[in-house]
Amino acid sequence: METNKFSTNELRKIWAEIKTLLTDKKVEDIKEFDLSNNSNKMSDVCLIGSGTSSRHAQSVADYLYSFFKNKQVIPNIAGNAKSGWILVEAMGIEIHIFKPDIRKYYDLEGLLSAC
Repeated sequence: METNKFSTNELRKIWAEIKTLLTDKKVEDIKEFDLSNNSNKMSDVCLIGSGTSSRHAQSVADYLYSFFKNKQVIPNIAGNAKSGWILVEAMGIEIHIFKPDIRKYYDLEGLLSAC
């Protein structure tokens, strides 16, 4: 994970902007998890949502990439629309965009709720 050049307040604003972006882009069933108090954390926050199609999920990932790039941060991206799971991570923020069936199969929310 990269060292942040942003203050906690700036990061909270960015987190809120990302939630708005996901809502505006019609990502469904958005869940958020604050991981900042978890001693085993890889990130400070995790957002999970479902895309309506593979093309929609890829489009959202592309918007997230541009969003972070405008903040002078290059995000890490894993997965792709064909796999049904795309992870975009930067600045201690993870955003998982799933196809609904893949999301249900992996149940990342269940795993994070147990932490």
